[in-house]
Amino acid sequence: MDYRTLVNEDNDGAEVPDQSLSPFMQFDTEEDLNNSEKQSQWSHQKDLDDFFVRVYQYHQQHGFFCIILSEIFGLVQFIFIVSFTVLIVQCIDYPLLFRSTPSARNITHKIHFDDIIQSPQQCLSHMHLLTTSCIILSIIYWLYRFSRALYNLISYYNIRAFYIQALDIKPNDLSNMTWHEVQQRLLLAQRTHHLCIHKLNLTELDIHNRLLRFKNYEVAMVNKGILPPRIHLPILGDIISFTTGFKFNLRLVLFWGPYAPFDERWHLRQEYKVHSQRQKLAKQLSTFILLYGLANLLLSPFIFIWQVLNLFYGYTELVRREPGVLGSRRWSNYGRLYLRHFNELDHSLNQRLNRGYKPAIAYMNSFVNYSIVETAKFISFASGAILAVLVLLTIYDEDVLNVEHMLTVMTSLGVVVGVCRSLIPDEHAVFDPEQMLQLVLAQVHYQPDSWKDHGHTDYVQAEFGQMFQLKYVYFLEELLSAFVTPLVLCFQFRRKSLQIIDFLRNFTVDVQGVGDVCSFAQLDITKHGDLKWFVPTRPKSPSNTDGGITNDGKLELSLMHFHHTNPNWQMSKQCEAYLEKIQERAVENMHGSSVLQQSMNDMQNLQTQQSFYSDPLSTTSLNNRSIFSKPLMNTSSYTPSHTTVPVPPNASIIQNSFLNGGVSKADLPYRSSAQYGVLSKIHTQMFDMSDPNSFMGSLASIQGLPGAAQLDMNVSCLFMHELRHKYKHGEYEDLENISEDQNNESQC
Repeated sequence: MDYRTLVNEDNDGAEVPDQSLSPFMQFDTEEDLNNSEKQSQWSHQKDLDDFFVRVYQYHQQHGFFCIILSEIFGLVQFIFIVSFTVLIVQCIDYPLLFRSTPSARNITHKIHFDDIIQSPQQCLSHMHLLTTSCIILSIIYWLYRFSRALYNLISYYNIRAFYIQALDIKPNDLSNMTWHEVQQRLLLAQRTHHLCIHKLNLTELDIHNRLLRFKNYEVAMVNKGILPPRIHLPILGDIISFTTGFKFNLRLVLFWGPYAPFDERWHLRQEYKVHSQRQKLAKQLSTFILLYGLANLLLSPFIFIWQVLNLFYGYTELVRREPGVLGSRRWSNYGRLYLRHFNELDHSLNQRLNRGYKPAIAYMNSFVNYSIVETAKFISFASGAILAVLVLLTIYDEDVLNVEHMLTVMTSLGVVVGVCRSLIPDEHAVFDPEQMLQLVLAQVHYQPDSWKDHGHTDYVQAEFGQMFQLKYVYFLEELLSAFVTPLVLCFQFRRKSLQIIDFLRNFTVDVQGVGDVCSFAQLDITKHGDLKWFVPTRPKSPSNTDGGITNDGKLELSLMHFHHTNPNWQMSKQCEAYLEKIQERAVENMHGSSVLQQSMNDMQNLQTQQSFYSDPLSTTSLNNRSIFSKPLMNTSSYTPSHTTVPVPPNASIIQNSFLNGGVSKADLPYRSSAQYGVLSKIHTQMFDMSDPNSFMGSLASIQGLPGAAQLDMNVSCLFMHELRHKYKHGEYEDLENISEDQNNESQC
């Protein structure tokens, strides 16, 4: 699907100098310079984006000492990989090692390491041209990494001083601080030290926009269908190509490179904001993408060799020890961007996806190819039988291991058995794809509308598999990316140059004290809100031509999530009105919503089993999950094809529902409930007025329980999806006049 450009004729005019205030500090007079020296050393940071990123990474990487170790071990590991590879390729006498020559076969004594490892002079004299080229490139790259490591250490040492002096956080206290707490101190430090000169008081949204300036653009481009590139193959169909190599080149092209549209990280070049320049800039961007593709093509042999070495050294022993790891799954690069909220930090995204991992595995395992299962059973039986006999023979006489390739055969049989067993489902499992997909949605918060009530179909499973890919598929993609990425850049991605130019122009806004950011990241519900997600109706006007809406409720759910992760954030009146409207719908649907009914059980579990949420290692468990027999949504069109198993309640054992998940200290401010959450409204309207001796009255302290914020976010997300589904089926008369295609100026 193609992205439709939003023509903004207001920008079609002569270029004028940028009149906006720069987020950076410039001292024009000697008096200004003298005054600045009297201020704090943290005042007027030149590059606040880089400064805030380092403040965040300092916390996430657990302090200065851990950063030092990471940098040192990274440099040493690179030297080890290169030197060890040169050793095994060039400096080992393989004819002697394998006794493949007549002189070697005549040797009767044991061969020592000194005999097979050649001297440095011998290695250099037989050095291949390709090996020499790789060594030279490795030295150049290592010197670059070394200089960057020195720069990083100096920068993080200054950040360490900033934590101690400005934030009053000692190194020993850092491990006990959540990012939410660090951020609150950072906001206070702005008032004292004036990190930003064009805004006296920064907000949580300002900090997140600086930390995630470019990632918000990536999330928006995925949401609008510009990314990722799709390759059509004759047999396999459409394949998503969004490897790590392509993602790196994408950021070079758009954000980091010397010819990127962004100037000095924070500012979109002025010519990109002028509509009449779009064709010229599109051709220019297409040329740059082509040059990047050709550069990748020239370096592809070396990149491929590096990828092979990394995967071989990093995963060979793991595959030998746990063969089933190749059949496990991971969230793909595309899935991480599709499921990411606007303004969601890395640690929050990782923990949210980790909570959804087990239900996602259960959902994918509910699709069983029984022909593959029967084949795997037979191969597993045959391989296991042969391996058992060989093991018994080696126990009887260890000389069996001296048989040629005997150890290789035994290792290979063990890998085959492990892989086959990973393909055989648990015989005691009971599958319900619709239920499992709902469990996934509760944690990851997003799914296309077309998936609703179709979770049992193959096409939904295939689409979800693109977000939740097998690890061996990921390894193959990364290996082939050295050759695929240049082709994608040259023949696929450069075709979207005009769409990218239009996207950057139409969805970039200048925020005082922050710079140019993606307009979606401002969470402006009046400008980008979707009426089909119960956004208040906004009047149509000729000037409202740049207000394209997001797909799948991205903006609405991002607003709810940002409010839960930053409950002290002062949002606009329009955002408050929208969240209050969702709360009002929750009160109206209290007795007719299965999501809200189930949330009552979860709230009771929170109070009776507080220790469950106190454990940061707790994750969503499917083994002890309470699977209820009634459908999760009020739908009549789908009848489950699998039988669910009702589990009787047990007050002594925590019943993990699809709403609950493990809570980590670095995630939500989990002891403070958001004011505009769905459960907060229900608590205010119903619990406070109930009999203190009743069940409702006993839940009056729910807002202070650990995990309440996470539960509130999950309930709010599912309820918003439920409202969207009910509207789609015409259950709300006040929205019946809205067409499914109305007010969507930027369809994908």
